[in-house]
Amino acid sequence: MRLVSCANIVVLSSELKAQIKDSFIALKSAMPDFKVRPSQNKMIAEISKTLAGEYQNSNPIICVEAPTGTGKTFAYLLSAIPIAKANNKKLIISSANVALQEQLLLKDIPEAQKYCQIDFEYTLVKGRSRYVCIRNLIGLCEEKSTDSTLFDSDLLFDEPPGKYQLEEMSGLLSDYSAKKWNGEIDDLMRTPDYDIWQKINCNRFTCTAKSCEFYQDCAFFKARKQISKADVIIANHDLVLADLATGNTVLPDVNESIFIFDEAHHLNAKALSHFSLSTSTEFIKTSIRQAKGISEQICKITGQDAPDINIKQVDGYLSDLSHALKTLDFDENTYLFNQGQVDESIKTLGKNLFISMTSIHNKFATLRESWSDYLKIKVLDKTITSPINNAGGECEQHLSGITELLASFLQSDTGAQSPHSRWIEKNILANKKTSYSLCSAQTDVSNNLNALIWSKASGVVLTSATLSSLGSFDRLNQQLGLKKSDNQYLRLPSPFKFDQVDFIIAKFKANPTQVYEHTQEVAVQLLKRIDTEQSSLVLFASNKQMQLVADLVENKLDCKLFIQGEYPKKTILEKHMALRKQEKSSVIFGLDSFSEGVDLKGDHLTHVIIVKLRFSVPTSPIDKTLADYLQSKNRNPFMEISLPDASLRLIQACGRLIRSETDTGKITIFDNRLTTKFYGKQLLNALPNYNIVIE
Repeated sequence: MRLVSCANIVVLSSELKAQIKDSFIALKSAMPDFKVRPSQNKMIAEISKTLAGEYQNSNPIICVEAPTGTGKTFAYLLSAIPIAKANNKKLIISSANVALQEQLLLKDIPEAQKYCQIDFEYTLVKGRSRYVCIRNLIGLCEEKSTDSTLFDSDLLFDEPPGKYQLEEMSGLLSDYSAKKWNGEIDDLMRTPDYDIWQKINCNRFTCTAKSCEFYQDCAFFKARKQISKADVIIANHDLVLADLATGNTVLPDVNESIFIFDEAHHLNAKALSHFSLSTSTEFIKTSIRQAKGISEQICKITGQDAPDINIKQVDGYLSDLSHALKTLDFDENTYLFNQGQVDESIKTLGKNLFISMTSIHNKFATLRESWSDYLKIKVLDKTITSPINNAGGECEQHLSGITELLASFLQSDTGAQSPHSRWIEKNILANKKTSYSLCSAQTDVSNNLNALIWSKASGVVLTSATLSSLGSFDRLNQQLGLKKSDNQYLRLPSPFKFDQVDFIIAKFKANPTQVYEHTQEVAVQLLKRIDTEQSSLVLFASNKQMQLVADLVENKLDCKLFIQGEYPKKTILEKHMALRKQEKSSVIFGLDSFSEGVDLKGDHLTHVIIVKLRFSVPTSPIDKTLADYLQSKNRNPFMEISLPDASLRLIQACGRLIRSETDTGKITIFDNRLTTKFYGKQLLNALPNYNIVIE
């Protein structure tokens, strides 16, 4: 990792220190129910020193594990905002989910504004696709745009929009024109069908930016102007990754920004998903036909000779490839290539397809450029140009994605780091045809993150309540490409008294690997241990086991049982709390999503029951490829991946119980591996200082 130069960073002058200190004093004295937390003081001090470059020969990057109750949000806001303002940098706060974004936007940042000793503006940023393109919406609503003598609307739609959809779009246009709607999909009571929204949303491949007649009234560019005015920008991990990987066109320049990644333990999974590619044989067929149709439309208007888009040749290559793929030994419709090395016979067929598709993509891109030049000297009705521009932009996006996937699918890995994962997925379509999806994904995104963020940003704070695994940051560093010697690390103690909480390892005959016996025993034990006067959260590692146990206990429990999937998560929590306010018992059965982001204080939760340890079994192609690679290097994927991840998940699950200084209760786990396996002691040692009770 390249060390970031801190020469352009203002040091912590006495004035800057005073601003941060006075902001914290104002928070302490004026915020209702404020509690003095030494950990919060420490976090403010270390973030300030790191971002101001006070640690020599170190990156302005700090990883902070701040347990629940630390007050981490105000710690990073009150320290980072003054430093960002003093250095004329933008502060970008990125979260993993919408709930935290809303909390920052509606509660935490407005609250911080009251106490911060400097003035600042803030805004929420969303991706382009969340905004309507008013030009596309008008084009869809105008009947003339579907005049087949000028433009074949089938090139835009697999199925033309129905009458009710067109009426709905006309309503959106009226509301936008009357300023009743701001153009964001999130502000609609009823969202349009996905296929329709894809045609009218803002897209970088179809956007003409300042050349568009609606530029001044564009929802997306209005939002962009707000971003340019704001000092603090609320984003999410997906948007940050997508924007930085596609040219940094939405967020401020990464070199001029300080990033705070809250819920940073999700960043690796988000990045793995973001840098995955796929396309299908049927999608390729559709895309080349769309490219040919649009090319013919353009050439018909401009008087050019249409480029040679050889559909028959591509169909032949796809047919040959499909025949070869049909012979593979699929495991539940998935075939994984060993350590990402595509079979030579398939690679040969794929290269023919890649060469042909690259040629078509280049010809189509050249034609679009000539079409753009033609429109500079020839004025045509927008009912002709708009749909052609939209269809052309969409098609070029498709062709670009196909060639990018094929290039990644066919490349050979260098061996310098873990290989790409490459696999085939078989899908039976509605017309009984078989379509094959070609997939390629990185198993290690550390270099990407370093190139996009760590080596460029003016400062970075990564924080979460659970950031370390087995007591160290090694797993985080491995996933994100951070080096311990280059950055700052801070693990803060919890303000809660965990030694008063019993962590009970239940006496169980069945090992969780004995699925049937363990499931039966779980049901029996739950009926004995659930106090029907209290509130319990039972966390399962598999949906199948959760449903089986629910069937066994539901009619025998003398209280209300909520099972994940029966209602949305938010509804379950609301119903649960409503019952507790009436002093009625309530039990929740949940999966991973209930192991974090659930904040049930006081009597709303007094007993957390963990059915079994959550080991990440390498079931996805990416996980399997990485595990195979580690084994090929005589490394142990269980010790390097599964065990640290299980430790993190166990701590997160336990963390649902104690959410404030006054909370009480107990934790029970139905997994005897904590006492019978060699790794049990490591997992127990990594927990907060609970009172461990072994039955």
